[in-house]
Amino acid sequence: DETYAAHTGEKYLAAFAAVPAGGVVNNDWVISQQFTLGATGTVSFWAMSITDSYGLERFNVLVSDGSTNPNDFEPISGANYVEAPTAWTEFTYDLSAYANENIRFAIQCVSSDAFIFMLDDIAVDAPGATPVNNDVTPLVSSLGGNYPNPFNPETTISYATSQAGRVTIDIYNLRGQKVKSLLNENKEAGNHTVVWNGTDENNNNVASGMFFYKMRAGKYSSTKKMILMK
Repeated sequence: DETYAAHTGEKYLAAFAAVPAGGVVNNDWVISQQFTLGATGTVSFWAMSITDSYGLERFNVLVSDGSTNPNDFEPISGANYVEAPTAWTEFTYDLSAYANENIRFAIQCVSSDAFIFMLDDIAVDAPGATPVNNDVTPLVSSLGGNYPNPFNPETTISYATSQAGRVTIDIYNLRGQKVKSLLNENKEAGNHTVVWNGTDENNNNVASGMFFYKMRAGKYSSTKKMILMK
């Protein structure tokens, strides 16, 4: 049934209805691993309500100073809950207020007797961010930012894999031509980095300009841009 299809791939996170009893609503949490944010960053994800027949699903987005205790999280999505539409919709929240701090983010489902709240493709885009604890397996595969950006002579690309398997990262120029196969290896689940030193397949230095790096891992695929400035 297409109604229950993931945004990408075959899996997603779901919170099911909690029938109110004296005002009780859902209180389901997804909490990230702890990481040190760089100078700036965002968290993004896709969410949807299966149906609006019982009301739209509701959620909050919150940040803590590294604690996993729900009482230590503060909302960044506003004073009131956010409602998820009945089609996959991307939500993005700025983390810049927590620059250079150790943080966790969380998504809290607070629906009131609705049906199914769905989450997919949760990602942090934060150049320079580093995980505090690499032992935590990421919930989803994701391609992070590169740092520094712009860069010269090299930059570090961060990425995460939710399960073991083949991972490729390729560099392309503005014309869509592959400049370099940067990574083509089997990787364990976890957080990883790879360095590009601004050279092509023949280890020749490339000219300044904008480039794209594309990650593929299983059915996951994502592309981001970076600038080499000499």
